[in-house]
Amino acid sequence: MSLPNLQEVLNAAQVGESADWEFKSAKGGLPRSLWETYSAMANTEGGVVVLGAVERDEKVRLDGLTAPEAAKVRKELWDNLNNRGKVSVNLLRNEDVGVIPLGEAQLIVLRIPRASRTQRPVYLGPTPLGNTYRRQHEGDYRCADDEVRRMLADADPLAPDHRVLEHFSLEDLDSASLTQYRQRFRAAKGDHPWLALENRDLLEKLGA
Repeated sequence: MSLPNLQEVLNAAQVGESADWEFKSAKGGLPRSLWETYSAMANTEGGVVVLGAVERDEKVRLDGLTAPEAAKVRKELWDNLNNRGKVSVNLLRNEDVGVIPLGEAQLIVLRIPRASRTQRPVYLGPTPLGNTYRRQHEGDYRCADDEVRRMLADADPLAPDHRVLEHFSLEDLDSASLTQYRQRFRAAKGDHPWLALENRDLLEKLGA
């Protein structure tokens, strides 16, 4: 997905902040609140952050940055993205960070992608507990510890459904569920040759 152009930024600014758009000032340098938004968007559905804007009374004003300010902010951004003490993973590529001219000023636009299952949770600092955020409406909210633990469990490269359980046999399966599955299989594909197989052979054919 490409970065938004100026017209798309202007249209979004008229609507205001939302689940996938955030506007922040960067006059004094990279805002610290950016990292909570980075974590939140990465752990939810991704989004766009515009630096060089001010939100006041639910209205967004695009002030922009001078060229030296924009250069400083971009350098600080990349330094922090590649600092594992700051954030757990850098999801951004060069093409995810852009500069949009705004008269004599500049806007910096970041497209934050949704982190993959194995990359989540995206968190700040040295530990995910207490430092992981999620995006809801236009806000960034700290995740509860049980949410973080679920993300950590889901991040295992080998999904739970793909693990081979040792010391179990066919007799440990629920026979009633297997019978119900056969009945549904028969109702959907009554002439399928697998229906004539014994349970073990059928399950092998199904990849179970």
